[in-house]
Amino acid sequence: MKLCEECRKEAAAVFLKLAVNNKITEMHLCPACAAKKGMGFGLETGAFNIGDIVGNMSGYFKDFLPPEKKTLRCRGCGLKYADFKESGRLGCPDCYSSFEAQLVELMARIHGSAQHTGRAYAGGAELKLSKAEAARRLEQLRAELNEAVSREDFEAAARLRDAMKRLGNGHA
Repeated sequence: MKLCEECRKEAAAVFLKLAVNNKITEMHLCPACAAKKGMGFGLETGAFNIGDIVGNMSGYFKDFLPPEKKTLRCRGCGLKYADFKESGRLGCPDCYSSFEAQLVELMARIHGSAQHTGRAYAGGAELKLSKAEAARRLEQLRAELNEAVSREDFEAAARLRDAMKRLGNGHA
């Protein structure tokens, strides 16, 4: 049984391991000392909330950011990269382009790759069209449908009919 590194009296129940710039730091604390350092995880009461752990640990990571990442800001909303690292939330759509290099690096570290390799959502590839563009495409599909029926190409006509239904329901 490991003793708390702070008080050296109680048994350590909180084990924190940080890996920053290939340097690993470990801390072994009792619940009381962990709470004093702002890492109260509900161990005293038996309640456990993963959000508390992630939220409380984020302050420790901020100290290890290189200076150029501490001052990096979003062009759109002004969010600092250090604030993103602390909260885990981006402020606006421009944050994705402002922090692109850092986000790619982060995704590669978390997932092992920054390129999506999983299954794709069935409706994900379709674009949302404006009403004018949808009306134009619907008219084009009607003309192609009439032509397919006149040629008696009923398979093509069925595909065009289905495409018109999807377009009419706002799925394309």
